Amino acid sequence: MRNLISGTLHRIAGWLSPKSMPPVLGGTQWSGTSYVDAYKRNRAPSANELMAELKNTAWACASINAAVCAANPPQLYVATQHGQTAPKCAVRDLHPAHEKRLRENRRLPAVHRKAMRLQQVTDHPLLDLLARVNPFHNAFDLWELTTLYQEVHGCAYWYLDIGPLGIPQAIWILPSQNVTPKQAKDSPRPVDFYQYRAGATEQRFAPEQIIHFRYPDPRDPYIGGLSPLRACYEQVALLSDYAAMKKAIYENRGLPSAIVSPDAGYGEEERDRLETQWNDKFRQGGSGRVLVADQKLSVSVLQAPFGDLAQLAEIRATVEDICNAFHVPIAFMTTNTNLANLQAAQLQHMSNCIHPRLERRDEKLNQQLVPYFDPTGRLFVASEDPTPMDPETTWQQQKIDMEFGVRTINEMRAEEGLPPVPWGDEPWLPVHMAPVSSRLRAGRSP
Repeated sequence: MRNLISGTLHRIAGWLSPKSMPPVLGGTQWSGTSYVDAYKRNRAPSANELMAELKNTAWACASINAAVCAANPPQLYVATQHGQTAPKCAVRDLHPAHEKRLRENRRLPAVHRKAMRLQQVTDHPLLDLLARVNPFHNAFDLWELTTLYQEVHGCAYWYLDIGPLGIPQAIWILPSQNVTPKQAKDSPRPVDFYQYRAGATEQRFAPEQIIHFRYPDPRDPYIGGLSPLRACYEQVALLSDYAAMKKAIYENRGLPSAIVSPDAGYGEEERDRLETQWNDKFRQGGSGRVLVADQKLSVSVLQAPFGDLAQLAEIRATVEDICNAFHVPIAFMTTNTNLANLQAAQLQHMSNCIHPRLERRDEKLNQQLVPYFDPTGRLFVASEDPTPMDPETTWQQQKIDMEFGVRTINEMRAEEGLPPVPWGDEPWLPVHMAPVSSRLRAGRSP
């Protein structure tokens, strides 16, 4: 009990008095160029310019990542060590396979992975907060917007409305294009306050009120965030310029469908009569009709080009570059694929894109949100590994384990949540599928 109290006080002290950073690490860490292109003509885009480019392929990629992350919300768990009392909140035991995956998660601290007992929390004020975020947003909105802001700006900000009991009673997500982390002069802290500006309105938030989610940025590893949209901004802008160019061509083109040139000279009235006659006969549903002219005419048919092959190939390469920056497989953006490629793309997307984003999100919550509700460190949040498991591979592994005596039938049934059977506590022989004890009783070696 004394060690528990000491550890709890130590965690509270560390939470309330964070360690200071070396002064040299304060302020902006990037001293390189701020130009976008190699010719040093275009400056780096602002937060509003990044938001303006959230369209076309960039929006498709960002919305896919945000929606999939929101569809995999974190769950709340409690770890019970030897000598600790049972949790006072409502809990339920984990499925054996679920508990095994949770204990194998190397991103969790060892004190949680090696706990005597792990249980899922089913009723808790933290769950109520995440379910009813604020009067305007629900849980899915919160998770989706959090990831979406990170895809665009590299950072997302939660404002915690702390209630009278010292715990958050609402979460307000701040538009990241309006938030700037600020540091006071000669301050030992990386962030002294968060400045929020919307037009002429400005408000400052203390660091304890803000949860700062961000993607890693090697140019500023302490307060910066490098978004996928910023990483492929040139390609996104190129795609927007191409779409604007094609739109201008179609809107401003002065090309008629055909030019009728009579051999003899026409007056203005005769020209207008022939033009009216031609339009009345062939416009709308008149295509394909026959015109019998009373004099010799020359007709030239004009067709506006819809795009050459070189431009289309360049656009396809640009779309692929954007997908690579967002870690979205190109198979999601094309119809030139098949079921096998789509399944492989989904596996790649879940393992290389979604899973790291969920791990980064959960660690931030365990670091800054969960301690408000449990300073002892027993509670933690974790998301299920979204990587789909191949049922064929799983079945083959179970078959091999059973045939070679690696696991018993009851062990496999326990992983599936099934009750044990009387004949499933010992290995079975691979050929005759009989218990080992039957061969021993018969006087034969196993």
